[in-house]
Amino acid sequence: MKKRRLRLFIFTIVLSSLFVINSNAQPINIGGGLVIGTDRPNIGLKVQGTYGMDFLLENLSGAAAFTFFIPSSTPSITYNRWAIDVDGHYKFYETSDFEFYALGGLNIASYKAKTTAFGTSVTVSGTKPGLNVGAGAIYNFGDKMKAFSEFKYILSNYDQAEITFGVLFEL
Repeated sequence: MKKRRLRLFIFTIVLSSLFVINSNAQPINIGGGLVIGTDRPNIGLKVQGTYGMDFLLENLSGAAAFTFFIPSSTPSITYNRWAIDVDGHYKFYETSDFEFYALGGLNIASYKAKTTAFGTSVTVSGTKPGLNVGAGAIYNFGDKMKAFSEFKYILSNYDQAEITFGVLFEL
């Protein structure tokens, strides 16, 4: 009897939370783009998602991204890198089709360099946290598609500036 009541109570909570989530739905965007960085490797591909957080603060949204930098090499060194970013975006200006925002957040980057000389191979690697600061712009193509561009500087042991160009699709 107690298990049945507990199941009914949990079912009621889950069902009512679905109605609350549906009535307060925030925009979710998923997309990606091309990243150009100042450190090796320079070119990368980004997958990014954003979530509107107006329930906390008007004009605020959160973003999470994974960037894979295309490995590059010189005759004796091969560079590999990837990064995970969690940022907050604060929209400070809006026109009919453009939105401009400031961004700040956290970064985790992994870096690996493999040096080969005289038949001997040495690998140096590490994963370090960092801070993101920057700004971005969004151009609304229509109801479901947006183009975005960001400039950010990553403050960490792997300092670098990045420019991103991409597209987001609203779910």
